[in-house]
Amino acid sequence: MKEHLPLIIAFVASLLLPRIPFVGKFFNIINTALHEFGHALMALLTNGSVHRIELFKDTSGTTTTKSNNRFAATLVALAGYPFAASVAWLAFYLIQNGAVQGFVVGLMVLFVLMLLFWIRNWYGAIWVVLFVGINVFLLYKGNADWLYYAALFYAVMILTESVVSTLTLLLLTLRDSNKAGDSTNLAKFTHVPALIWSLLFVAYTGWVTYRVVLFLFY
Repeated sequence: MKEHLPLIIAFVASLLLPRIPFVGKFFNIINTALHEFGHALMALLTNGSVHRIELFKDTSGTTTTKSNNRFAATLVALAGYPFAASVAWLAFYLIQNGAVQGFVVGLMVLFVLMLLFWIRNWYGAIWVVLFVGINVFLLYKGNADWLYYAALFYAVMILTESVVSTLTLLLLTLRDSNKAGDSTNLAKFTHVPALIWSLLFVAYTGWVTYRVVLFLFY
């Protein structure tokens, strides 16, 4: 039990912080930024282009891309949720193998690159600067324990928000399949119902969560 205490603390914090005005939403955007980068990365991998990324204070985000064909557009729409969940899995792997600093620096570098190339709204830009500033402080003025707890908290936040966001998407799909974000876009591109796509997103994040639990506790 004692050896898992930091993880339990991080998990409780990830559940409580989102209920705190401003602070909770600030950290929730980590998952949003990764989700939007997943879209952007897939656009580049399929020879498309990325015009802009926007991150908003309500934790939503948008990525404007251009694809060369419907298949590429489908992959771009598909990439967001699985990418964020996969980063959560990678985060826990890196932390458990002693690469805490590598994980935190990796997030910082990724978000700075997003800011330089694609983030084009004020809130998104300010968020990146604040996030980087917090972690630069932890890296140079904090101690190893502070950095470890921060990294663990980020990993748990990314994972829990991946689960929550896909479940929220499923509820949105059940209410109105024409207003279900990525699932709606995928339905338009593939003629496969939005509900199927939402269920697939939930299934993948659930599977990642299961694999993370096995990795951490068994």
